Amino acid sequence: MSNTQPNSELWLSPGALPVPEVQRIHAITVWCDPAIWGLALYDDQTPWFTLIECLHLLTYRHREKHPLFPGIGGTTEAPQHERQSYRMKLNTNLRHLLFRDKEAIKIAARENANDDVLWKQWLDDTRLAFPELDFSYLPRAFSNDFLQFAESLELLRSAAVEQFGEKRWTSRHLQPVGEAMLFPDVKPANGSYHLDRRFFQRTGELLYLMLNRSRDRNRLSEVVARRLLGVDGPWNRIARRLQGSDAEATPDEPKWVDAQTIGYLPVPHLERYDELAQDWVSILSQSAIPIEDALEFLMRLSGLHQVIYIVERGTSVAERPNVLPFVMEMSGSARNNSIQVLSSDRYRAHKAVPSSAIDAFVSSYAETKEWCSLGKGPLDCSAAAQLLAKRFAWSAKRTSSVASLPEPAEQIQAMLLAAKTRNHDIASTFTSHAKKVGLLTARRRAGTWYSPSDGLLEALVLANVPSAMELGQFLALLHRRYHFVIGPEEARTASGELPVPIEALRENERRLEERLRVLGFIIRKSDDCAFVVNPFTTGRVGAGSLQHEIA
Repeated sequence: MSNTQPNSELWLSPGALPVPEVQRIHAITVWCDPAIWGLALYDDQTPWFTLIECLHLLTYRHREKHPLFPGIGGTTEAPQHERQSYRMKLNTNLRHLLFRDKEAIKIAARENANDDVLWKQWLDDTRLAFPELDFSYLPRAFSNDFLQFAESLELLRSAAVEQFGEKRWTSRHLQPVGEAMLFPDVKPANGSYHLDRRFFQRTGELLYLMLNRSRDRNRLSEVVARRLLGVDGPWNRIARRLQGSDAEATPDEPKWVDAQTIGYLPVPHLERYDELAQDWVSILSQSAIPIEDALEFLMRLSGLHQVIYIVERGTSVAERPNVLPFVMEMSGSARNNSIQVLSSDRYRAHKAVPSSAIDAFVSSYAETKEWCSLGKGPLDCSAAAQLLAKRFAWSAKRTSSVASLPEPAEQIQAMLLAAKTRNHDIASTFTSHAKKVGLLTARRRAGTWYSPSDGLLEALVLANVPSAMELGQFLALLHRRYHFVIGPEEARTASGELPVPIEALRENERRLEERLRVLGFIIRKSDDCAFVVNPFTTGRVGAGSLQHEIA
């Protein structure tokens, strides 16, 4: 049942901003996950799709010459949630060529046929199958070289992200190395296209909002504009040649789709937002990192910070004293060692945090005078149903009469159960995204535990090591910034005691060093002194930069 109550009546989680009235919540069946973590962190919106959605918003603001990160609205004493909209170019011609056309590469394989014949066959076939599309510009764009055209398509297809799965052609995407390579997620309807939220459910908008609320917005704006926006590299130039008139489409043409609102992020400021922005600035400031690689590092790090945000925010709402550290098992093999067992236990504990947070959130309302004043009579039962609809956008199953409504206590318990058992809940997002960014490993019969992939390790080194850094300092930095425990010192710092034998933790640390050595990120000055190095930066062996000073 759609919510028709004003957003101002919604129950808020601790420290949360009021929900703007323009924020559409009609599809929400229970206001718990969005109230605590935002609207929305979604399991099927992969970290790549999250980054792409964020870049859509940034590209629009750059094109319109708006400040990239204007900050939250209102005042320090009375902050107001951001109210933004943005437009995206449909980019239909390029998307068709890459994800729907099957003939160009077949026709290009024909032997002893001249280019004029190849172009005519392909254009005639395409015009017959898709009369609404005009590709007459392509022969001139490729100097009448059909093979070059077909090879250009294959090259861009190699930049596709999330290639596995049976997604329709309007829900497939490229690595966003330029504006011409961005597509909105749309669905065809009545001869046009409408924005679709099936795979793009505002997780990227929440990423943008986190960055927008970070403290170092000025520096962030500078490096994002310089490295990501308005850059016309080789990949983007090929895409523009394939686009045709779509490349120069003006906003008054029907080649755009609008996002009228952005997501809802409850808390005005958290340290996690600053840590996220710091990693963006660190990666993008290293001009030696190719933009294609930088985007992958941003994808992994952004997803990692959102995963940590889920645990931190849930821990806060559940009023628990501390975030349980992420115990990182470094072998990645299913050997059931003591580190792996502890890591698996921590994963299960983290996954249970959202349930505790939802309990606390609902209890915070159940203890109010508004709810406690209800009795058990028919009118009270009816009032309870109305209150749950108003405060939580939740409606129980329809009943034939007021008299058949359950008592208030039963209604709120039913709502709580619905919040914890719905599809695509926040715990599912936690697991899905942790796997996607390379934080979580799963093995049949061995279970699921934290064991970082090589890709995530590389991103962590490049984001945190501006100059050669002693391995112990690097481990302490990972513990402070990401709650990671790898060796004995961090384990002792986290709990005051060693949760597993010290030799197991030392061996875990040695495995990390070996993995970093193989990846080219370790140099050893002596038997007792290993340094983590960043091959994209130069600098003396030292104690690291002030930017990453260890508290």
